[in-house]
Amino acid sequence: MTKKMISWLAFMAVFLFLLHSCVHDEIYSSSDPASREYHSKSVFKEDEKYIKNVMDIYFENEEAIKKTTGAPLWDYAMTMGTMDESFLIVPVADGKTVITCLQVPRNGNYVRFLYDNDREHIKFFQNYLLSEKREPVKQEPYSNPTGKGLAECKVTAVSMWYPADEYGSNAGYWETNYIITCPPEQTDGDGNESGPGDTTYPYPGGGGNPNPQNPKTPCEKTKNLLTKPDVQAVVSNLKNHLSSGAGGEKGWRFNKAGAPTETTQNSGHSVNFGNPSTMNGGYHNHTGTGVDIFSATDISTLIEIARYQSIGHAEDAFVGIVAPNDTHYVIYFNGNHADLPILENYSETQLETWNIQQTILMFALAKKSEYYQTVNGKKILNDKGLERIFYSTLGKMGLENKIILQKIADNNVLTINQNADGTIIPVPCNN
Repeated sequence: MTKKMISWLAFMAVFLFLLHSCVHDEIYSSSDPASREYHSKSVFKEDEKYIKNVMDIYFENEEAIKKTTGAPLWDYAMTMGTMDESFLIVPVADGKTVITCLQVPRNGNYVRFLYDNDREHIKFFQNYLLSEKREPVKQEPYSNPTGKGLAECKVTAVSMWYPADEYGSNAGYWETNYIITCPPEQTDGDGNESGPGDTTYPYPGGGGNPNPQNPKTPCEKTKNLLTKPDVQAVVSNLKNHLSSGAGGEKGWRFNKAGAPTETTQNSGHSVNFGNPSTMNGGYHNHTGTGVDIFSATDISTLIEIARYQSIGHAEDAFVGIVAPNDTHYVIYFNGNHADLPILENYSETQLETWNIQQTILMFALAKKSEYYQTVNGKKILNDKGLERIFYSTLGKMGLENKIILQKIADNNVLTINQNADGTIIPVPCNN
């Protein structure tokens, strides 16, 4: 064989490899993520009117909405079987890698842009983009085990073909991938104003008839929480535990399925809530012999409970605490899944260090009259002192403005805010 023939064959081999690579990558290159053009590549019938309207809103406000290095792949947007201009989810990719998803529910005349970091959703769209063949299996309502939004949740299943090699053979296998989506919980309310930095925008022309109601405010959530019989029973149980003189901490899990259950790993100054993925919230007591507000461990527990809430519901996770002298607080995460710290962000050593620092600060504040009160001849921190410790801990954990603190006093709910200068202001919830 001549050198010329060898060179020709080598050229053809390289050409065919490049040709195969181009075909394999076509699913990405056929649609410029930055383009306003839309050509659906979904195997389902999608609400294209809604997708195109949302695209227009996105491109007009991209600088404010965009929170990642990736770009939405609009051609792969799915509206989950709804055709009333109410909801979509679209993968966001950095190059050829799906890094998150963007969900856009509509409430009345407004839409919200919510980043969804659910691993299964990211895996679904990554596989969806790579698969050479796709066939829809089903698209139907989903029985949400949380019991919330049953009529709105959808499950989409798609069977995808994965070839065994890259040489054009027929060998390979089918794999079914799923995506479960529940739009954010909606409740009664009037208006829906968007402000600076908000990701809520007017939707042009309305259309359809999705529930035109707003997510709960922190005040509404806490008021509703305290009216629930199971929450009332848990709070009473913990207060009775405090007054009994039994000592130690006791906790309750609010499970995603079933009634609240007691925590089984309790000690003098801690409880272990167990698996956060099966919880919506938790309550426990502090004893009056330490720092009677949320520890760094308590705050970390809230983060993990929020991480496992349904998409759009991270802010519904809660942790409550009761302590002597009618101390009663509740905390929520202030944001969506994209705002959460990375998984297992806090080590046990860090948490223990911050908890010790709380105790040190407690003793320092007890020397200042503005931060303590005297009860039965003993100095204890007042609410102002406790709240200062709490916000100091949030700063160490990198959670400034990410946690909402609410105080319950005399059956009234107050939101405890920290100003830029460090001062703390209680703001009563309007009745």
